[in-house]
Amino acid sequence: MTTSRDNPLENVLERAINEIDGDKVTFGDILDLFGERSFGPVIVLLGLLVTVPPIGAIPGLPMIVALVIILFTVQIVFGAKRIWVPGFIECRSISKEKLKAADKKAKPWLKRIDGLVSERITMLTGRWSIYVSAIIIIFLALLMVPLELVPFAVAAPGWAVTLFGLAFMARDGVLMLLGYLTAALAAALTVTVVPWGQFAGMFGG
Repeated sequence: MTTSRDNPLENVLERAINEIDGDKVTFGDILDLFGERSFGPVIVLLGLLVTVPPIGAIPGLPMIVALVIILFTVQIVFGAKRIWVPGFIECRSISKEKLKAADKKAKPWLKRIDGLVSERITMLTGRWSIYVSAIIIIFLALLMVPLELVPFAVAAPGWAVTLFGLAFMARDGVLMLLGYLTAALAAALTVTVVPWGQFAGMFGG
């Protein structure tokens, strides 16, 4: 099962809500829903989890999402047939009520973005670009950890991750270029706004 090419971004949260049983959605459910080799949809959904309120404001969630992104991306790049994540991460869940609230807020904006998506400059979305983008996505995931100290700032790397995932889903090279630009802006934002003294203090520095 794949995400609709006609509205690849608009449907991602909705699928997680409608196609996973129960009142909560775990990270394991997400991997099972989209398939371990569905690089684009999983990356899009993980990016949205730290981008769209009220989910992105859940304390500790950006760090968990960052760990899942890193584990998922590294294993995809090295050709893993079954994606492994530690049990304590796989079982972490988000209530469907929060997902529904996020979907309601995000859907009008996601629909607009879908209207701009098309299959363009496809050479920028080939196999080689997965390796380049994977390195950047891992870097963006690492940025989520210190940015959690700044309200809503984690959305910057979250949007970059989302753009990369959507670029692969739609084979849109323009979105890939926007992903690179947004990643650079997220890096600049991290250097500028993170209270590095406070962050170092969390680790006893």
